[in-house]
Amino acid sequence: MKSWKIAIEEAALDRSGNGAKKEGGHWNSAGTPALYSGATVELCALEKWVHIDEEDPDAKLVLVSIELPDDPALCRRVGVDDLPKGWDDVPVSKVAQEFGTRFLKGCEQLYMCVPSVIVHEACNFVINPLHPACDEVKLEIVRSFSFDPRMFKR
Repeated sequence: MKSWKIAIEEAALDRSGNGAKKEGGHWNSAGTPALYSGATVELCALEKWVHIDEEDPDAKLVLVSIELPDDPALCRRVGVDDLPKGWDDVPVSKVAQEFGTRFLKGCEQLYMCVPSVIVHEACNFVINPLHPACDEVKLEIVRSFSFDPRMFKR
């Protein structure tokens, strides 16, 4: 299954999950490594857009294709109704971090399909870099990525 991410070029192919491990992410607590991707390029653009102020505005961004193994046993699908109240709190949802950290530490599946906080009907993936099948995940830089300048006139 193909998924996507938009990342700073220097870190684009890092599969360690150490970026998310340092400060934590929406679905992982600090100290727990994780990789994040989205089901579509459009969703990834929205996800990156909401965090753009936190990053170096001059950083070179790239679009990365992430090929996940097609084995359904490696994926845990989670719907909105399966999540605890407050999973979509921003900027930090402690309940989502606890939920995701339990998944990652359990190491039963390679990745978890979760609803996007931005568009609940869309799917993001939380990939466990410590799962044995993570060696099968293929990351490839597809092209450079930049936001349309009109987006900055909000």
